Amino acid sequence: MKTNAAEMTTFSTLKFATWLLFLSIASFVYAEPQYRVTILVDESYPPYSYVNNGEPAGIYVDLVQQAIKLIDDKYIVELHPVPWKRGVAALENGDSFALIPPYKHIKRRPFIWPYSVPLLEEVVVAFCNAGVSLADIESKDTTANPINVGLNAGYMILDDGLEQATKQGKIRLWENKDTYSNIIKLAKKRIDCYVNDRLSTLLGLRSVKRLHPELDLSHIVEDRIVLRRTAHIGYVKDSLNKFPYKHDFIQKMDEALQTVLASQAIELGNE
Repeated sequence: MKTNAAEMTTFSTLKFATWLLFLSIASFVYAEPQYRVTILVDESYPPYSYVNNGEPAGIYVDLVQQAIKLIDDKYIVELHPVPWKRGVAALENGDSFALIPPYKHIKRRPFIWPYSVPLLEEVVVAFCNAGVSLADIESKDTTANPINVGLNAGYMILDDGLEQATKQGKIRLWENKDTYSNIIKLAKKRIDCYVNDRLSTLLGLRSVKRLHPELDLSHIVEDRIVLRRTAHIGYVKDSLNKFPYKHDFIQKMDEALQTVLASQAIELGNE
């Protein structure tokens, strides 16, 4: 029996369509699954991480968002702003996967491990009211009138000298909500000194000056470099049952971050 041209064409079309269907099914079967990942972000740490018009923003947010684009074939990543203390508690309770941007505190925060490659190095300094100094706190006795030092709630950023001074009663620590709150209290002399990242504090001082021109900030001076620390993405320790993609995600995110950071270093070098 002879096959006419129309039948041959129909057969070829069906064969081609069947082949395309097979390829589609095969690619679906063998494609890597996509995971939805949520990373918590400190909502009150400008310029590194903060909220702008309801969305996460800042230097660290930009870095991580660029890295996310390099791994979006497998991971759909959402950055969720939260108060810093709540973010730390979420990792401690094993409720959340990751947090931006903790420093490495392996002994004091054993529930965070591992940490990503460094995002940037921050310089932590003490700003004090004129006439008050932490610069030589190790060699003087202020126990009769302890120096009141403000910190952002949940941040552990004291060096050994200031920690020892705290234990000796030379200084008294006060945890306040954020940089803005601490600067207001410093300006009103409700605290004597404030310890935080230098750039974040300088931007905070500028913001307070704009919002509260009646406050005198001229008596606030940088007093002491406390420490230098790198910031990271901190991941919840263990919890593989809840986050089975953990090790693969960390590896891919680290590789992506290194690509982004290297790219930015090249751009800065060419400026």
